Amino acid sequence: MHPQKTLEAARLEPKHSFGQNFLVDEHHQKKIASLAISCARPAESQSPLVVELGPGLGALTERLLEQGARVIAVERDRDLVPLLKKRFVDAEASSLLRVVEDNALTWPLSADNGVVDGFALVGNLPYHHAADLCLRCVDELARIGGGCFLIQLEVAERIAASPGGKDFGVLSVLLQSRFAVALAHRVPRGAFWPVPDVDGGVLTLRPRVDAAFSAEADVSFDQLRVIVRAAFQQRRKTLRNALLGGLKVTLPRADVDGALAAAGIDPKTRAEQVDVAAFVRLARAFHAR
Repeated sequence: MHPQKTLEAARLEPKHSFGQNFLVDEHHQKKIASLAISCARPAESQSPLVVELGPGLGALTERLLEQGARVIAVERDRDLVPLLKKRFVDAEASSLLRVVEDNALTWPLSADNGVVDGFALVGNLPYHHAADLCLRCVDELARIGGGCFLIQLEVAERIAASPGGKDFGVLSVLLQSRFAVALAHRVPRGAFWPVPDVDGGVLTLRPRVDAAFSAEADVSFDQLRVIVRAAFQQRRKTLRNALLGGLKVTLPRADVDGALAAAGIDPKTRAEQVDVAAFVRLARAFHAR
């Protein structure tokens, strides 16, 4: 049933404060479900586990179950939880699905909550929380198989952007420092109900395995974030001047120049021209100093 009819039957309306734009195009539902399942890394003889953030009325949930996944669906809207439970009563009874009423931003992705190593995250994310929910993947880097998110196209393009353009920025560097990021495909606004003002983009995040990006051993993600935010705070400045003015701790010019030299970065370049691996080297150089 179309979500409009489902909500009308329950005397409900989409909650704009929750960013509820339901994906109604079956082709895109199936494609996103397939991508999400491919991001999971289940243990041998186990079916993939997918944690769905904000399942809404369960359209994507159904596609995940059809394609053989086990699903934990975390839904904040207490009005939709009974509708989900009614729709998937058989799946819950057979332990293929668990519906959780909670906030996807804060619900612990822990073993105590049934989230096993190698799980995948998926969601048609509300645009105002898209970046924060994507960054949840970083918090679970040691355990997650990957993520697949339908978000505002503009944000997806920024996260997947390459150096050298205006889209390349803080989110690009932070997420690409830990994940191989790909903009899998675009979803036109007409594929949603209610129709939003912008198109969507499907983003996949798969943990990096290359040593050049495995920075946690000598510099934390938070330390990298401090450097990257300072670098992009004033994009028109050279990287040297942006760091001198943007870091919370005042450092002598010689220390900033020394870190840039150790990372192999021209101090006169701008942040958007520096690739992700160089930013990781720069964070390491600052940490070492």
